[in-house]
Formats: sequence, structure tokens, C-alpha cells
Amino acid sequence: MNPFEKRPLASAILCCLMLAGCSSDSSESTEPSDSTDAGDTDTSAGYFDSTLYGSALKSVTQVDCTLENGSSTTCHQITFLANGAGDTEGTGTVGPFCPESINTPRSEAGVGIYDGPTTPGFQSLVDAAIAMDADGYDIVDDAGNINFSDLTTQGDPSLSYCLSAQFDTSLELTYLVPVVPQLRAESHVLGTIESIGFGLNGVPIKGNPPSVTVVEAGVGGTGSGNIPSLDLCGGHPDPAGYYHWHNIPQAMNILLASEGYNYTELYGMECSNSHVAFDQPAIFSGLAKDGFPIYGAYDLVDSANVLPGEVATVDECNGHTHATAEFPDGVYHYHAKEDSAPNVPSCLQGSFVNRDMTIN
Repeated sequence: MNPFEKRPLASAILCCLMLAGCSSDSSESTEPSDSTDAGDTDTSAGYFDSTLYGSALKSVTQVDCTLENGSSTTCHQITFLANGAGDTEGTGTVGPFCPESINTPRSEAGVGIYDGPTTPGFQSLVDAAIAMDADGYDIVDDAGNINFSDLTTQGDPSLSYCLSAQFDTSLELTYLVPVVPQLRAESHVLGTIESIGFGLNGVPIKGNPPSVTVVEAGVGGTGSGNIPSLDLCGGHPDPAGYYHWHNIPQAMNILLASEGYNYTELYGMECSNSHVAFDQPAIFSGLAKDGFPIYGAYDLVDSANVLPGEVATVDECNGHTHATAEFPDGVYHYHAKEDSAPNVPSCLQGSFVNRDMTIN
């Protein structure tokens, strides 16, 4: 019997369908410091530049919108073709996802976050499956094969599964992002699978993937006893059919090679998606749903990668203000974390549309 409460596999189908995610404000949040105040920057023109987003961008217009703080403003309405980072698992594109067995080389398997008692944390799905099985989750059979589900059928409720949904190539995704960012009184702590924004390919960026062991009220898929698979760029297909990231992919190889994990040296684990600038960890990487830019783990100074804190003090959202190549007049922006997973910012400083992304 599993030591944790099991949930039917069908509940995991909801794991990433929440378009706006959880929208809870933390009592521990703090106001931005003066040294990193996003309001120091002139935002009258906004920070969406269509030339940065490639062929997946289909259209952009401006529409009236209402932010979660109740204010009426103007938003960019931006539509992308879904799956701009690929929709077929293979070399140079998305994947790998679920490994076939505990003997699969880790370089040919995806990654996940396991939060049970045995070796918890971000790790290869090979190791996660071994740990889950040790904790009583029946995910590995007697031959060492790992149970797999693509979420199209109800699995055996007595078993646990590695999850990877199917792609739908017909989808489009539309985002609403305020043209002029508006600072919140307190930073907004991002919830599990909550929308954060989108990357250069129009791929959604979301918060932590669902917990394997812990049930979160209102968050589908948590505590199901099943583990969502992420590829080595930190993304996977949503049950609705669109690929999305739970990490900033441009910084994933920095994370995988970091001292705390050392997965590149140990196992050859690397992000290699040709749609992702995986060898440019300081690059502009997308736009948060509050309208502020997102960059990789570093700032670029004199062609060298520099930790953000060496350029300007970073706040609790891993953001700060200074000039960048794309915004030479200065811009408040978030950075990916260098050595912790998921590497997305943990909070946002600006207000946003509650339902910031829709599927077309």
C-alpha cells in the first residue's frame, strides 16, 4: 500500500489545464526595493517587440483589458501558433520524456521533481522512478520497466505512472499582457502550474509542476502519485496538447551542469532543442504576464556572462533594473535562477490579467 494518498490517474489530466493558475498573494511578499524598482523605467511603449519572437508569432493587436488589481488598461493581445519549440519527440527538438525502464541512460530520459522521502528533488526520471518505487509507489514492474501514460485512458488506480501527454498541432495560444506594466503593492508569489508568461517561440512558461505526493486545493494533478515528465529543456506537452516550459530553457544547461546537480558531467544530460538558444544563458528569453521581460540566468557585460547581482541588486523575484541590449534605456526584468530547479522566477512584481492565456 502506498504511504501517500493516491488519486486516480484521470485527475492528472487536469495537471496543467489551469490557464491562469493559482492566484494567491503571499503574506511574506515585500515591496520592490528602491534599487530595483520596476517603476524607475519609462514603460510608456511597453516591452513587447514583435521582431524578437520568430515565425510562431501570428498576430498582435491592442485591446482594452482589466488587471487582477481591478484597473482598466490596454493590453497586447498576442497570438502564437502552439508548439513553437517542436511537437515531435526527437533529437534537436522536444524530449526525451518518460524513460522506458530504470536501465535507460539518463541522457535519453527526461527529468522531474519528486517530493517523497527517498532522494527528493529535481532529478532524472530514472532516479525518480527508483525513489518512488522505494517509497511504495508501484511505478516499476518486476522487469524494471517504468509505467507510462499519455493521459488518454484511465490507468490502473493501483499503479503509479510517468506522464507525458500527446501533442495537438492545430492549436493557437493567445496572451493578454499589459502594454504599460503596473507595479503591485506586494509581489505576487507564483503558484503550482500558474502561468508566468511566454518564451520567444510563444511557448507558455509556468510555475512548479504538480506535486507527486501533496494535494493542493484547486490544483489538478497534485498528489496523484504520478510524476509529470519534463524534457532536458524543462518542458512537456500539456494534456490540452500544447508544449510548455516549467523552466527558462535558455538557462537549463547552466542548471544541469551546476555544482549542485552536475548532471552534464555525470550523465551527459543536456538541453539540445534547436528552437532554443541553449548555449546563450544571458539571452532575452520572453515576457512575463505582467509585461516585464525575462532573461536567462546571467547578464551580458562586455560579451561575458555575469551573475545578475554583480550588475544591479536583485529583488525577491530575481529581478532588477538596468539597460540591456534590447532595452538600452533601462528595463526592470526577471532572470532565471542559475542553480535551482525549477529555475523560473518565484514571484512577479507587476499586475496581470487573471486569464492571461487562452487556447484557440
